[in-house]
Amino acid sequence: MLQKCQLTLSFAVCLLLMQPFTGFAVEEFKVSEYGKGEQIWFEAEAFDERDSEDAYKLGKGEKAVDPADGAFGDIVTNTGRDGWILYRFDISRAGGEAGEWRFIGRLINPSNHSDWLWVLGDDGNVIPKNKPVFIRPDHIIFEENVPAWTWMRTGDFGQDAGTINELQDGENVMIIWWRQSSLQVQYDVFCWSSDLEYAPTDEDYQKAAKKTLSVEPDGLLTTTWGRLKR
Repeated sequence: MLQKCQLTLSFAVCLLLMQPFTGFAVEEFKVSEYGKGEQIWFEAEAFDERDSEDAYKLGKGEKAVDPADGAFGDIVTNTGRDGWILYRFDISRAGGEAGEWRFIGRLINPSNHSDWLWVLGDDGNVIPKNKPVFIRPDHIIFEENVPAWTWMRTGDFGQDAGTINELQDGENVMIIWWRQSSLQVQYDVFCWSSDLEYAPTDEDYQKAAKKTLSVEPDGLLTTTWGRLKR
């Protein structure tokens, strides 16, 4: 019996030693308190899921298109195919609470090739398996002619449209669904702001505080030991 316990404990210790290399999924983002509210920022390439590799693609990483000069890292574009790309973000890490938030994107979009935005809670309580029925202008984002890097705050030629949404406390889910976007469109950085009038700048993004969302080791030994005993 003693030998079995020692063997099990040794195995648990090995798992803990391996954890930093195999068990930590870290997501990087930034937070700030500009204007009269809070902001959470994340780069477009830091998506959590997508339906395939055929529609939304990394510019440099998947050789879809070279990122324009001035991009913060890689970009996300679309090959002109129907599809979706999903992001999870936690507004509590920015000190934010449930309520109306504005979605803002740093992008290039010279031919106003807009997309749809779906937000969990605001547009439905279950993440859809199939493309929802979208309504113009309620769900349109970035229907603007933007030939150079711009922090775009509007959805449909000056209207808020799909950019203002009710976010939930804690984690939120947003899905960008294809409408018109093409290889002309480059998504660089996304920002959610609880100050609906806030207008971001590149300097604001650079100065925002870096954060990480990771699996914390707290309680890991207890959890691992319990699973091993079972």
